[in-house]
Amino acid sequence: MKPQLTILAISLALAGCGGSGGSDTSASAAPTYTVSGTITAQNIDLQSQVCADINQNYMCDSGEPSSTANANGEFSITSTKKSILSVPLLAQVDTGIAANSTSGSASSYAYIAAPGLQKNAGNEINGISSLLAGYVADGLTVTEANSKLKAQLAKSGISISGDIQDDLSASELASLEQNIVSTIKAFKHSNRAFMLAQLSAKFDKSAADYVNGVLTNEEVVAFANFLEGELKAATALNDTGVIRYFSDIDDTQDVAEPQSSFPGQDAEYGFDKTELNTNTGNGFQFAKLDANGQVLADDAAEWSCVLDQRSGLIWESKTDDENSIQHKDRLLALELPGVVTPYDQDVDLATCKTKGDQVCTTQDYVEHINSINLCGKSDWRLPTFHEFYNLLDFGETETNSDGKAYGLTYKYFPHQTAGIDYTSYIGSVWNQSIIYNQYSNTAVDGGFYYNEIGTLGGDRGYISSLEIYSGDVDSSDNYDSYQFPARLVSLQGK
Repeated sequence: MKPQLTILAISLALAGCGGSGGSDTSASAAPTYTVSGTITAQNIDLQSQVCADINQNYMCDSGEPSSTANANGEFSITSTKKSILSVPLLAQVDTGIAANSTSGSASSYAYIAAPGLQKNAGNEINGISSLLAGYVADGLTVTEANSKLKAQLAKSGISISGDIQDDLSASELASLEQNIVSTIKAFKHSNRAFMLAQLSAKFDKSAADYVNGVLTNEEVVAFANFLEGELKAATALNDTGVIRYFSDIDDTQDVAEPQSSFPGQDAEYGFDKTELNTNTGNGFQFAKLDANGQVLADDAAEWSCVLDQRSGLIWESKTDDENSIQHKDRLLALELPGVVTPYDQDVDLATCKTKGDQVCTTQDYVEHINSINLCGKSDWRLPTFHEFYNLLDFGETETNSDGKAYGLTYKYFPHQTAGIDYTSYIGSVWNQSIIYNQYSNTAVDGGFYYNEIGTLGGDRGYISSLEIYSGDVDSSDNYDSYQFPARLVSLQGK
């Protein structure tokens, strides 16, 4: 792994060379990229705004590349951001409900979506593409989303040959398409990614038949409300884990009692306050699971996974056995199907090369863990940035052999990555946090920026922006970028 300059260091170096005073701006003009397609949803205004959802919050924000479709629903978006080809495409739909009304709607607009397919032309946005986008928002690849949706349709006797994204307007999907759009318009909660993912996963479990016939407004609203309840139950945040207080009397050691001279400290609030008073561990609510996904006694000596009962997520347990593919320090190159291809030199430095196996990238690892049905699950994936950050325990006092406090609750996660002696590797594991809002004119062509989360000692929760290389980087002119371990996640009940 090579040391990499920070953005500040790069800026200082450029300043020392005279900055931009002698640059030829015409020669360095950024290239442009275009993505086009058609809105084909029923019963909506086809002349809607369409955007490339750069920050992937499933709404069209000011500044995101966008255009307005014509009367036939045709749109074309041009931008200097190449990411418009790989991020979701959204069409803004008027819900017919005024913003801030007594209905509780946070916006008068809803958004139907299509997953980023790396296609310059021929993209299609409607209710069926929104189901695919919902699965992708939950961490699946487009190929996996196709398989999931086909299995759901098969329950209703519908068989689609080929990829569903190539046949989104099939006549047998017309009722489903209209019902999905109606449900999206009925959502009240602003967590659109979660709501869309839940709709994709559970529309076939509704009491109403989403496939055969158009639903009444009452049926649509009832199911939308059910999904709102799922969100409330499954996405609550953990607390920080901080249960001790700073004291001005003895600043060498935190104390257990609130300090009147320093009011308003973290430990006085939220679930952590309850934990201090009752000693029940309410800052986090974890449960140990066996290899079949069954809950074990809290004092079990062996377990395979950990259920976060507050967020509804199931986390993979690691091992201290260097011969195990699940070893806590097994290094992997980053691979996100359809988004990031692995960089050859990162693959060459992965643990697989010394162990003689084929699990070299994060996608290899995902496929392996799914193939063994760890804890009875087959939907394992890399966590999102926020999912992993919610797991951090800033109050953990157990330390590793270097005296650095662990970032995850040691009782449930005893085997945590130790990291290596690089400033930028502070006990980190891979997540999905590719970012598109950072730019440097010294960035390597084919590279991208990534938010690394520190998990050890004073670096717990510290975020570093790293340049990661993809398979598009010329390996003859560049060294490796980074390799990290992975701790996968699954969703309870899926």
